[in-house]
Amino acid sequence: MNNHEKSNTLKEKIHILITSLGFLTLISSCTSLCEVSKVTYKEGGKEITFAESKMPCKKVDDFKIAVNLTIKSVYSEKFETLLTNYIKDSLGTGEHTKAWEGVFAKDVVQKMRENINGTSADTYGGIKGLWLYLIYGNIAYDGTEHGPILFNRVPLKNRTPLSISNTIAHEISHRIGLNHPHSNSKLKIAYREPPYVIGKIIEEIAKEILREK
Repeated sequence: MNNHEKSNTLKEKIHILITSLGFLTLISSCTSLCEVSKVTYKEGGKEITFAESKMPCKKVDDFKIAVNLTIKSVYSEKFETLLTNYIKDSLGTGEHTKAWEGVFAKDVVQKMRENINGTSADTYGGIKGLWLYLIYGNIAYDGTEHGPILFNRVPLKNRTPLSISNTIAHEISHRIGLNHPHSNSKLKIAYREPPYVIGKIIEEIAKEILREK
């Protein structure tokens, strides 16, 4: 293959990529969005509210289920028990342990319960959503300290209530100061850092809640 042929092949690949991006962006931008009314849960005489949010209309039901499951899981006694056990029995040694310095299960649970109250969610898509998903595997991120949790619409269409519940807990853990410093370099290590562990624990509790229904 000569240089001219290589150049044409590269141009063709770039053209295909741009065309695909444009098509997927159009689909994403045309997604119908719906207002999701606030979800309220009562625990010990206290009212916990997940504020009004915006979601693709086809995912509203899954999102409402996820919010209910997350609140119930965060307020369950099992949350503190499982997190305490993880820190005591499963933390071990390694690069991930630095992210756990000064982290105590009781404090995490209390702060998570405080911060889930009043939280809301929104979405993003288009080229930004596609790029962040394809390049970084991003499915959501925390907007601002007091803003909504932002779900990426590109992968959202295939996600389950349990998976969404995991993400809500993960993002709220960021709001209370917990991080996964290895997520951009060593994901296997990041999966053992607080936000990922907390999200997984909440998903496990949520799964049990569904089984008991």
